[in-house]
Amino acid sequence: MNFIFVVAFKVWITRIKRDPKKDFKVTESTKVCSEHFTPEDFISSSSQKRKLKNGACPSVFSWTSQTQERSLPSKRSKLQEEQEILEAERTATASEGEGKFDETDRDNFFSRAIQVDIEVACTHRFSINVLRSLCDSPGREVKYFSHFTGFKSYERFRMVLEFVLPDFNRSYVVSWDSKGAKQVRIDPNFLFDSDTEIGESSSESSEEEDPVTNDRKYDSNLSVEDDFLLVLMKLRLGLSTIDLAVRFNVSEATVSKLFTTWINYLYVRLGDLKIWPHRNVIIANMPPNFKEKYPNTVIIIDATELRIQTPSSLLRQSQSYSSYKSTNTFKSLIGVDAKGGIVFVSQLYTGSISDKEIVIRSGFLEILKNKVAVGEILAADAVMADKGFDIGDELKKVNLRLNIPPFLANQSAFSEGDVIKTQTVAQHRIHIERAIGKVRRFQIFSSEIPVTMFGIINQIWTVCCMLSNFVEPILD
Repeated sequence: MNFIFVVAFKVWITRIKRDPKKDFKVTESTKVCSEHFTPEDFISSSSQKRKLKNGACPSVFSWTSQTQERSLPSKRSKLQEEQEILEAERTATASEGEGKFDETDRDNFFSRAIQVDIEVACTHRFSINVLRSLCDSPGREVKYFSHFTGFKSYERFRMVLEFVLPDFNRSYVVSWDSKGAKQVRIDPNFLFDSDTEIGESSSESSEEEDPVTNDRKYDSNLSVEDDFLLVLMKLRLGLSTIDLAVRFNVSEATVSKLFTTWINYLYVRLGDLKIWPHRNVIIANMPPNFKEKYPNTVIIIDATELRIQTPSSLLRQSQSYSSYKSTNTFKSLIGVDAKGGIVFVSQLYTGSISDKEIVIRSGFLEILKNKVAVGEILAADAVMADKGFDIGDELKKVNLRLNIPPFLANQSAFSEGDVIKTQTVAQHRIHIERAIGKVRRFQIFSSEIPVTMFGIINQIWTVCCMLSNFVEPILD
């Protein structure tokens, strides 16, 4: 094989960042989009039927600067001679993309056989490799990965992915379009049922199934890293299905199935984690100022609400209407430790539920009772909350105390001690506000939750709360 051809071939493969030994095969119909060449690479840039000059190489990519690339550094004189021969042999009937393999003249293969077809669409897509190629400095890596994934580096991205999907083994993931997955589909009506937990009705039917049977095996045309990147971009940026389909060069149906499949997998995988540590661990890691004022406070709780699309049913509208937000919402109870790490997250309830009622219905009090029974929380430990959580009597039943701002009651004004206590509680409750703010940075919650998303909104909410624990902590 001609030396010039070998050099040029390797240069082209290197420039387009493809590996023929793995998933890329060069054939007679292989072409490179004309957008990757500079005007100086063509013999005639004004003609519709263009041909490349000898020695021309693709040089315009998202990971390269838009500067003119130099021709091949070696055999310059030989290439110049071949160009003169080619120009002499050109005819007006040759069209773009008509070049064929000419076994009798392989010396001129590079310049005469591989040509550019400007009618062929460029099949670029966004991927983890493209994202990494943009990170040519530590500062840009932090900037780009924080924006697209919420994590500050590719290393952290891979660490989290390896944690949720050991060895990147897809056999752990259940395909949402499989028979088994359809059996655990969540009925949106349960979101408005006061007596049934979301997803409770269908969980028993799927418990006995093999988690990795063939009909439930998940597969994807994207790499595992790209799957996870797509899911994080959906959550972090709130991108639409069609937007992600275009970015990743897949169908909208593929994006929808992939997202639902991964969200349900992450919900189960992360939901199995024990995120509420022993009281001794919490107290040992308290900030000094907090430990001085509230040494026995093991959790801070608060509620937050998500705006939803107004249901068509008047009954559903009434159930989900929040007088506090003056719109239809879902409401969740969040609990954090003294450093702002989320240790408890409830399911979503309708916006009309009160703060006290959501504490009771979420199972929070039952968890406290169990932890006291096994010694993970001691009698006389405390829960910190805002005024709306008037649960002092309920906590007394499990031998716990409530740290809450004082009420005015029959007084005409707060005493000096009450004012100081109110300010102190507010000062330390700021950690839960910041923790909720971390979850709110997932832009999927920045707009109304559509009715079409009600079926998986619990999973999405829980996953985002859990993922927020993997990003930078509120307090070091």
